[in-house]
Amino acid sequence: MKKWSSALLIFAAALASCDKDDDNSSSGGNTTPDPIAGLVVKNQSNVLLVENTGAWCQYCPNGAEIMLNLAANYDFVVPVALHNNDGLMNPSSVIWDSIFVQDGFPTIHVNGEALANYNDAEATALLASTEPAVMGIAHNVEDADTSWLVHIKAEFFQDAIQKNYFLQSFLILENVLAKDNSAAGGSDLRQVSSVQWVDKGPTGGSSIWNVDAGFVDTTPTVRAGDDFYHKDNLWAFAEGDSNMTQWGLPLAAVNPFGSDYAAGDVIGSKYTPIRFHIDKPSDLAGLNVVGYKVLTVVWELVLDGGNYVYRYTNAYESSIPE
Repeated sequence: MKKWSSALLIFAAALASCDKDDDNSSSGGNTTPDPIAGLVVKNQSNVLLVENTGAWCQYCPNGAEIMLNLAANYDFVVPVALHNNDGLMNPSSVIWDSIFVQDGFPTIHVNGEALANYNDAEATALLASTEPAVMGIAHNVEDADTSWLVHIKAEFFQDAIQKNYFLQSFLILENVLAKDNSAAGGSDLRQVSSVQWVDKGPTGGSSIWNVDAGFVDTTPTVRAGDDFYHKDNLWAFAEGDSNMTQWGLPLAAVNPFGSDYAAGDVIGSKYTPIRFHIDKPSDLAGLNVVGYKVLTVVWELVLDGGNYVYRYTNAYESSIPE
């Protein structure tokens, strides 16, 4: 992985320069711009909604409609699609599959819990959103020519003692046209459907919605005849300091007090910066992509049944300005 020396500071310098609270003002003549100045971390439990899906899956339009509806109606919902055995499957989605294990297609997970009935997604997500947030995160995304720089801020709302948190950012393909890309050397991403929602479309063409869907009050976010897009597709994970793994950077590595945190702690100021980079895709194999997002997730590494597992804690997502 590429190394960004500014991602980690010497802890002694951090302790000498500031306390654990965020300080966006200049100190001692230091006029270094703060990349997270003005960034607000909300005291909110955002709900990670993950769907195991595939363009070949005849019932997955059911899951797509549920994901579309919840994302359109609730600002706390963070939707992610994990594609299997089609042109949107990639190394990052395979890694996530180890946590978000599917039991048939589609499978919808709420904060890591696979639902026995994906029609329970809304009620389960609403309940999960009421859980008090231990911590929250936010980020700014900076265009750096061939990559995006992600500057992250983390804030604690409760004490957390001896907790192993990991931060990681991911690139999301916001909308990918469900089109047969085989003529361009890609794959056929037309959405197979045995239900009313979607018409697969002709060879060389693209899929369309058969019905209005994704209602907000009485207004649909898509209408019958609109192109069908595969939405919110996990594509790649960020890189950063050499301490990072595929699951991210140990937060204790940038916290002057290690793995102990107190309510009110803010990490990610200009004195304790957290910066990742995501390379811009150079070859999308004929994919018709409309829009990108950056998703930042905080995981907690916990011992479960004799095995260490990563559990979802909170997330923040933003679109990348074009």
